[in-house]
Amino acid sequence: EEKILGFGKSLGYKFIEEESKTEEEFKQERDVHIRELRNRTIISFLLSSPIIVYYMAVHMFNLKHVHAIMVGSLFVDLNWIYLAMTIPVQFWVGWIFYRSAWTAFKVGSTSMDTLVVLGTSAAFFYSLIGFLFATTYGKIQTIWIGLDHPFWESSAALMSFLIMGRYLEAISRGKVSEAVSKLLQLAPEKAILLGKDGQEREILASELKKDDIFIVKPGSKIPTDGVIITGESAIDEKIVTGESMPVNKKVNDEVIGGTVNSFGLLHCRATKVGSETLLHQIVRMVREAQATRAPLQRVADWISERFVPTVIVLSLISFNYWFFIKGNDFTSSLLFMVATLIISCPCALGLATPIATMVGTAKGAEGGILIKGGEALEKAHKITAVAFDKTGTLTKGEPSVTDIVEINSSVIARIRQMTETKQSHEIATGSSNPRNDILRLAAIAERGSEHPLAQAVVKKAKEQNLEVPEPENFKTISGMGVSSEYKGKTVMVGNQIFMEKEGINIDQIKETVDRLRNEAKTVVFVAYDKEVIGCIALADTLKEHSIAAINALKKRKKEIIMITGDNEQTAHAIGKLLGIDKVYANVLPEKKEELIESIKKEGKVVAFVGDGINDSPALAKSDLGIAVGSGTDVAIETGEIILVRDDLRDVVTAIDLSRKTIFKIWQNFFWAFVYNTVAIPIAAGLHLVFTRQQGAPTQWVSSLGDLLSIIPAIGGELSSILLNLSQSALRPEIAGFAMAFSSVSVVLNSLLLRLYKKPKFADS
Repeated sequence: EEKILGFGKSLGYKFIEEESKTEEEFKQERDVHIRELRNRTIISFLLSSPIIVYYMAVHMFNLKHVHAIMVGSLFVDLNWIYLAMTIPVQFWVGWIFYRSAWTAFKVGSTSMDTLVVLGTSAAFFYSLIGFLFATTYGKIQTIWIGLDHPFWESSAALMSFLIMGRYLEAISRGKVSEAVSKLLQLAPEKAILLGKDGQEREILASELKKDDIFIVKPGSKIPTDGVIITGESAIDEKIVTGESMPVNKKVNDEVIGGTVNSFGLLHCRATKVGSETLLHQIVRMVREAQATRAPLQRVADWISERFVPTVIVLSLISFNYWFFIKGNDFTSSLLFMVATLIISCPCALGLATPIATMVGTAKGAEGGILIKGGEALEKAHKITAVAFDKTGTLTKGEPSVTDIVEINSSVIARIRQMTETKQSHEIATGSSNPRNDILRLAAIAERGSEHPLAQAVVKKAKEQNLEVPEPENFKTISGMGVSSEYKGKTVMVGNQIFMEKEGINIDQIKETVDRLRNEAKTVVFVAYDKEVIGCIALADTLKEHSIAAINALKKRKKEIIMITGDNEQTAHAIGKLLGIDKVYANVLPEKKEELIESIKKEGKVVAFVGDGINDSPALAKSDLGIAVGSGTDVAIETGEIILVRDDLRDVVTAIDLSRKTIFKIWQNFFWAFVYNTVAIPIAAGLHLVFTRQQGAPTQWVSSLGDLLSIIPAIGGELSSILLNLSQSALRPEIAGFAMAFSSVSVVLNSLLLRLYKKPKFADS
């Protein structure tokens, strides 16, 4: 192990004990790194901008170079100023590229950084040597005739834009890392410890020890994983397990840190504390998933590993051929080599991906799709399977009333006669729906309850503008339901166990109840004066456009999978309704990650769409994590694509936009390669081997020129152009202009992506 560490350090790598670091230490390191890149970017642009603006203006408008100016009686050579401004950009700002290129060189490899270093160094040192020898050393300058044109802007501009790219990349990575810290913020800072003396005292949640007894009050978060020793309640575990409905908990049931106690006072014994809790395990899984995710296919790096050595060899061959074989002077031979290196500088190759990515991500943002960089954009079009979380993603994540079933019309009629409200008069005259009576009575009884199902009933009644007075003699029967009095009679709302316990016959509605339960709906019965009058079904309802999104994905040959922590019955009912190919139910957070991994091992490229804390490991482990914007901050930060509008149709749009963007990137690569394929041989003087012999045009060139000259009107000009081009070497300044032109073509091609239109949907 020591030998491996020593060898790694010798190559410039750092080894960090991640497990021993606190979240604060991680954050400090990220901030230092981002701040360093920010400072380098600012200084780089402050120094390079005047140089870039000046030289670009000279090249673009064919202006005459101003080599020096008079400041009063003082003669100022501007090139000395440009040199002083370029040196820190080239060597201080660009140090990270030199270091990376050197590390790659030590292991016998090359990268885009190698190409950056070679290209910028060639431009810089060519300019430096040419400028110094041409202006300083008198007779020696005759050796360097032709090297008096400085190219400070080539190295300064390239270094500035590359370091800005590194800075923006670091910011993006930092946001994803901060998501891990937000996971741990779910757990409350304080806990109520019950001492051995029976006294309660508030302590920091981090001070809890295994087997400590802690108290959780209604509406409070549970501070750590534990087991209930006294009390009953419904725990909202949606944010951790994905269970759409609050889960009823009693003595000996486990509770999870960070979840919310809906009602009821609980005494719990801590079973897991600190790094052993489920939240900390999720943090670990997110980090591991991010660390082990397969790297993006880096086409440019793959090319550079072969392209860089080829360019170096070609430039050396060019110099040796012209100097030793053809007998040219040193200066002209050197110009061939330098032109080859400068024209191979990776501007077009380097811009092919980032410019198209910038346009693609900007276009996505206009439509409410936030794409975190080129990696996510590139992976989206490769997706073969899309896995959805259910609760909060395909569904709204909160219970709502779906059905109200009338059973006993005679009892409802009796209620109408007993009540004297305006609403009762409307019922008596037939202008009101009898189901509203059932809903109103249920809402009166449920108004005193904090249970989410009760709140859903009350909410529905208010939506229907029903009068819901305060209940009288309200009682909660834990795990069963509620009861209260209205107009001197008892109203009971609860589950089947509650009705049977009270001796209320529900046989007449059993068939309807079974049907509703098979549709994954929760059924509560409403009884008035010991007689059942109806039932209310509640369910987690589908989000708008869920069906349209899934149908569109299936048309694009994507396999649709649903992974949820909800029960089998509910999951399969939703899956059937949506036409989902595969449904996995009762899947806990740690199992979601394993399930995604198993799907990937089947050879599928998997996107996971989720919104909750429980989805974070799966979002990170999947090939592409897509977080819906209405979800938690952690899911949003962990996801690589964020749907701001919470519209699942945007999943389809993101994949479609990715496909168009990647096609545009490959077009850019094509133009960059065409440029290099044509330009590098010309820069090396390869064309002169076939077009010039002993300082004169070859026979075929002369013959072609004579042929062109007979064309009426323009023949003479065409012949002259042919002869000039065939006999001319590519000077470094022209190579620099050609390099800039190739970059412009790539940028313009990428901007065409602005014309992208969203796909059409069946429900649009």
